[in-house]
Amino acid sequence: MEAMESGGAQEARAQREDRRRRKTRKAIFDAFESLMATQHYSKITVAHIIERADVGRSTFYAHFETKDELLEAMCTEMFDHIFAGVNAHCVTHATLRTTDLQGLLAHLLYHLRDTHSGVCGRLLRDGEPHFTAAFRARLTDLFERNMPPAPGQVPHDLLTGMVVSSFCQAVSWWFAPAAAPGYPERAGRPEGAGHPEGKGLTRDVSPERLSSWFMGAQGWEARPEPQA
Repeated sequence: MEAMESGGAQEARAQREDRRRRKTRKAIFDAFESLMATQHYSKITVAHIIERADVGRSTFYAHFETKDELLEAMCTEMFDHIFAGVNAHCVTHATLRTTDLQGLLAHLLYHLRDTHSGVCGRLLRDGEPHFTAAFRARLTDLFERNMPPAPGQVPHDLLTGMVVSSFCQAVSWWFAPAAAPGYPERAGRPEGAGHPEGKGLTRDVSPERLSSWFMGAQGWEARPEPQA
């Protein structure tokens, strides 16, 4: 009985530690997100993040070795979710169909826009090298798993690289500067200010529509564009 109680106590302690780690990790992500709302990534330091998150330096480094690793973690978590599929956390796209490549890309676009107040999409638009490299690596995996076979004698790795570059360009276009034609007004909000549906972060084109356009541009079969 004592051994069972000891094991139960250990499990309870492990659960508390896991909750504490997840709470701290969220605080760090939230602090980084709020800083990115008003500053360029290159201007943000670890000191800024730990001050905003109200955690110690050693606590930050227990989770991430550098701020670049924080970026990579955001990218990894996003793609892990994309591969896992729509769940209860996908409040802006709960009925999205993700059984094909077009749906997967729409799902990815939703999270680039809606998760962390669009931080990931804006980092990709701005060509931040660490995030872009991590994003391209995971995107390559997504396309290699799901895209149609290469036509004719085109090497598969060449086609994949071209498609990855094309999708990144589509995201950059979508997260256009405020001065771009057709870009929604920000109504005085600072760059990157959060919005539950991403308004003010992207052009007025839905993720489903952009993924449909992208599929068509590659010469792949696409489901009809959703009605506006």
